[in-house]
Amino acid sequence: MKTVQDYMNDPRITNDPALKDSLELSKEIHAIRLKVQDENEGLSVDEINHKAEITLASWGISLCRDRTGRGKIGAAAV
Repeated sequence: MKTVQDYMNDPRITNDPALKDSLELSKEIHAIRLKVQDENEGLSVDEINHKAEITLASWGISLCRDRTGRGKIGAAAV
């Protein structure tokens, strides 16, 4: 599995003209986004949501999403 540092050296970041003069923090945020995107490629929505719930729960945060089908975001039911 690639690390964030690997993504910092990824051509999608090093060759991106929009990131040429960016702060390292901006590049790191972009690298993290690419890492998450690549790691979730091919997963279903339910698999991604489950993975997000596990990750957020490990930090003591609940995933807020609509479970009613009404399109409104609210606290996740426990």
